[in-house]
Amino acid sequence: MAQDWNIFSSKYQELWEIFDSKSVNIIDLSTLDPGAYGRRNLIVDVLARDIFTRRTIARRKEGLGLIGELPRVWLLMDEAHQFAPAGKTTLAKESLVRWVKEGRQPGLSLVAASQQPSALDGDVISQCDVIIAQKLTNHEDIQAINALSQDYMSGELKTYIRKLDRRGEAVLVDDEQEKVMMVQIRPRKSYHGGGEV
Repeated sequence: MAQDWNIFSSKYQELWEIFDSKSVNIIDLSTLDPGAYGRRNLIVDVLARDIFTRRTIARRKEGLGLIGELPRVWLLMDEAHQFAPAGKTTLAKESLVRWVKEGRQPGLSLVAASQQPSALDGDVISQCDVIIAQKLTNHEDIQAINALSQDYMSGELKTYIRKLDRRGEAVLVDDEQEKVMMVQIRPRKSYHGGGEV
């Protein structure tokens, strides 16, 4: 069955023989089955664990004044709720929760994008230092974002979200600077597969 997945090579290659550590590397998993124990989750789990280990070793070397082989890593993940869902388990969830909870010290960051914040695991969403929230109408999604409200805000996050009325408008929360801003996202310049005909 594993051979039918067509994800295994006949010869072993190190991860950084495939990826370029000085470039943006994109892995398109959209054509693979999205199930909790499907290939998408398997690949994300294997990569996240490997990168975490390699970056931890590189950070130790940097602490000793040596050059680490792997620079800081940003993992950008669309449909993040498929990999770290609330109340469910997947192959990748444990490694992603570890990434967001322990990854700052070795130099790992995660951008988790989802149209369903309520479907994203609480351990992942609670670690957000920067939040960009566009218009939400689902009660559960609004409550999930509102749970991230902080004392420095002049009101709850749901109050800001309710003020959004233009396309591309968003609320940006920057925990480090303790700021909440209304921002306008420029129209996309790339093809939008989900756009209207």
